[in-house]
Amino acid sequence: MSRLAFLSPHPAYAVSPLRHVRADAFRDVSALGKLEIRGELGAIPDVIPIGPGRGLLVVDGDLRETSERLSAAGYRVYDMTAAFVALEVEGEDLMRRLTELDLEALPAIGSFARGTRALIERRNGARFRVFVPHELGHYVAEVIVDTAAGLGR
Repeated sequence: MSRLAFLSPHPAYAVSPLRHVRADAFRDVSALGKLEIRGELGAIPDVIPIGPGRGLLVVDGDLRETSERLSAAGYRVYDMTAAFVALEVEGEDLMRRLTELDLEALPAIGSFARGTRALIERRNGARFRVFVPHELGHYVAEVIVDTAAGLGR
């Protein structure tokens, strides 16, 4: 079976889909590796649950070793690096205007930036990481910038 490696380049995008958006309201971390893991997730540290038996593992660096190790352990592993844009947003006040999700109950999947489906996780304190489909990344980034401007940022 072919692994279709050309569909999962790493390091991730050489050209970010957010390159034309003023990035003072967010940080583009789309180059982080993103692996969807399927199977019993209890033994995998730092995995973000996205459904029953499904999780997203974010990897800083080369995905191959992690992917091969998890595959050898019996997990189904899919490289989603090219599928998602990842942004980091600072500030609970801004996040409360971008999503109706309970910020104390993260990680969660729900509506973000005027209805876009996103996976949101809290990082440290008031920093949040948001994963959205690649094709909606530019739109979401612009909504973040506009909302931040409305807050005087």
